Amino acid sequence: MELLSTRRVYEGHVVNLRVDQIRFGDGKPYNVEVVEHAQAVVVIVRPEPDRMLLVRQYRHPVGREQWEVVAGGMNRGESPEEAARRELREETGYRAARVGRLWSAYSAPGFCDELLHFCVVDGFEIGESQPDTDEHIVPGVFALDALWKMIQDDQLPDAKTQVAVLWALGQHRRALH
Repeated sequence: MELLSTRRVYEGHVVNLRVDQIRFGDGKPYNVEVVEHAQAVVVIVRPEPDRMLLVRQYRHPVGREQWEVVAGGMNRGESPEEAARRELREETGYRAARVGRLWSAYSAPGFCDELLHFCVVDGFEIGESQPDTDEHIVPGVFALDALWKMIQDDQLPDAKTQVAVLWALGQHRRALH
């Protein structure tokens, strides 16, 4: 693949959009739209081995409120663990005792460069939340089996949350055996 040109189309607060012209071995140029987004963290909190913390918030692009794992963008120079602590505190008031990074994954590599860092919290204290002014967040704790049923019933359509739930279910089942 050869990059022929890049044209910035939009610069926003959350995302930027560019159009790259690329060429593969066939010699033909192709335009590829790329959404640029900061790296982000996904925070898995299990208050008990068979339960998981989620937050409910309105998501305008899909026109609805939905339950999701705690997640958010990383600030420049911030490690995934630092971002996970900050996002958890802001969205729920929980203060993490320990945070471990599990793995990273691209959210939608066909058109977006956002890299998600999945982190797990081990131990916490509950405090007062500090959401951004445009966030209206309600925390809730769910049984993992109930979350699995919500996924199967298309009531939990957020992909990062589905991945986090499946990881937590695997950890819980492994611990039982």
